[in-house]
Amino acid sequence: MHKTSALTLLASTSLIPSTLAAYTLVESYDPTNFFSKFHFWDKKDPTNGFVQYKPLRSAAESGLIAIDTKSGTVPAIYIGVDHSTKDPAGRASVRISSKKSYNHGLFIFDIEHSPGGICGTWPAFWMLSDGGKWPEGGEIDIFEGANDDRHNKMTLHTTPGCTIQKMSGFSGKVDTPNCDVNAQGQGKNTGCGIKHPVVKTQETFGQGMNKGGGGVWVTSWTSSQISVYHFHRAQVPTDINNGKPDPSKWGMPVAKFAEGCAIDKYFKNLNIIFNIAFCGDWAGGAWTQSKGCSAKAPTCQQYVQNNPQVFKDAYWMIRSVKVYQEDAGNQKQMQKMKMVGRGIQNWLSKRWQDFTEVGTENVDQAWEQGPETLEKRGFGDCKPSFLPFDYWNCR
Repeated sequence: MHKTSALTLLASTSLIPSTLAAYTLVESYDPTNFFSKFHFWDKKDPTNGFVQYKPLRSAAESGLIAIDTKSGTVPAIYIGVDHSTKDPAGRASVRISSKKSYNHGLFIFDIEHSPGGICGTWPAFWMLSDGGKWPEGGEIDIFEGANDDRHNKMTLHTTPGCTIQKMSGFSGKVDTPNCDVNAQGQGKNTGCGIKHPVVKTQETFGQGMNKGGGGVWVTSWTSSQISVYHFHRAQVPTDINNGKPDPSKWGMPVAKFAEGCAIDKYFKNLNIIFNIAFCGDWAGGAWTQSKGCSAKAPTCQQYVQNNPQVFKDAYWMIRSVKVYQEDAGNQKQMQKMKMVGRGIQNWLSKRWQDFTEVGTENVDQAWEQGPETLEKRGFGDCKPSFLPFDYWNCR
């Protein structure tokens, strides 16, 4: 007879719900509708950047935004910056925020070209709560870097109480573990960050990434975790291209924020944001830390103001942003299976405890020791079963 230990069954039952998730497309931001689904920020930059964010009409008239049908293999959304003037008030740019906010979902960003890797720039696409005082409601930075960075950094910003406790299950490297923007021992507003693993032949930020045709970034946000996946253009999974994303087939994420943070408490009503900032708290503050950038000018602001031509390639080319959510039927089924799974695990854990107390290595060995051993624990009529929810058939 084939026997399975209780520990094996405990492990298998914990995996039951993971195979049930299926996703439905609920929103597509693409060249047919992109700018109509975003608000344009035209206020002062909250991160103290040397930048002037332009409203929709001004951005369109000055060529900062467009639908590009000629440059790439497919139509794409162009979002760029001024690269011809020396305005002492700051370089003209764009910051947009989705009109719709979200709670949970699978967010797929198909990016053909990014503005990163240029001294003075601070580009990002991210998600931010639409209400309350920052960082209430949370912030998820999916793609972000400054100056001549070559690899992406993913970060969460929260109020106190959210941390990265588990340092495994993702391929990136934890840079800072505390998501609280005022955490002691971390720089102000730093949050908890995970850096993309450094692979010299595959840059994830800047011009090296752009030369490969960009790629796809995916953020999975549920009640139990926030994960980020990244695929270079030639490695994008077929299920994503076919509109049937299946994270269970993608392997390990680049970043995963799970244990140590009550996700639903800290993240709610998030909008999708794209922007290209200059200098400011990060790019300006880190200017002297880059030998390549600081050699070009004494300060970030001086360089950005006096060298407009270097920012010609500081632009986004976005193929699409697609938002998927789990099917309602699958959500209910997963909730049921999780309840069943917890019941199974609790039941098996109790049996495991009972039998280890009589000095046996596992429940199979306990059974093999004979009726007299089982009688001591009150399980004289128990027999092994193949089914995890009926592992021991007892009286």
